[in-house]
Amino acid sequence: MLYAPPMSTHEILAVRYGTVHSTKSDLFLRYGTYREPDAPQDMDFFFYVLRRDGEVTLIDTGFAPADAPPRGRECLIAPEAALAALGIEPASVARVIVTHCHWDHIGNLALFANADLHVPERELDFWSAPLARNVQFWAHTEEHAIAQLERAGREKRVSATGADEEVVPGVRVITVGGHSPGQQIVVVDGTVILASDAAHLYEELELERPFGVVVDLREMVEAYSLIKRLGAAPGAVVVPGHDPLVAERFPTEGFAVRIA
Repeated sequence: MLYAPPMSTHEILAVRYGTVHSTKSDLFLRYGTYREPDAPQDMDFFFYVLRRDGEVTLIDTGFAPADAPPRGRECLIAPEAALAALGIEPASVARVIVTHCHWDHIGNLALFANADLHVPERELDFWSAPLARNVQFWAHTEEHAIAQLERAGREKRVSATGADEEVVPGVRVITVGGHSPGQQIVVVDGTVILASDAAHLYEELELERPFGVVVDLREMVEAYSLIKRLGAAPGAVVVPGHDPLVAERFPTEGFAVRIA
């Protein structure tokens, strides 16, 4: 069943560019706690395009295609090629909102040399500190991606986002932590809640089953409550960051899923 399109002043597209075949026991934290049989669970990979009045904002940039095979992921379409098919030149992108600094969210920052980057302050602080090099954290990012973020910082193109603020009219970011130290969600026009990895899957959110990659379990669970509260507003919809069902619940044209 398709969702009714939410009211929004933005065109919002989820770009499905990658996928992975996995299992619930591999994805959910301590899955044995639920005393349920294991089952297949795929995850898709998305980044988002917001367009209004001819201006383009991206939410995340996807992974670099070359980084996918070593991690057992499949790149369905290179993010740069997906943007070209949508008529978007990387040089024309006004800004990139980075939800967090994991490898599949900042892998293509180098394409957007003219864009301002809006990155959670807590992410900037964490990934620039020595602790980030501990393998349990560093395994979830890529050296080249962090280097591009640092380069953008030297070029004065990085703005740190706080706990709850409006980046541009109608686009609100809220830092929730949990999955990554400064994980943030994006709320567009008050009706579209792009959860990013604060909720990878509908099941994760609805049953409050924490994901396996977590830095603060309490923050992760608290984020579920916040997302559900925001999603309960009249006309609002929640879009998890990695659920294949997104492409079934919203109108889809090839790799582009129309959220609004």
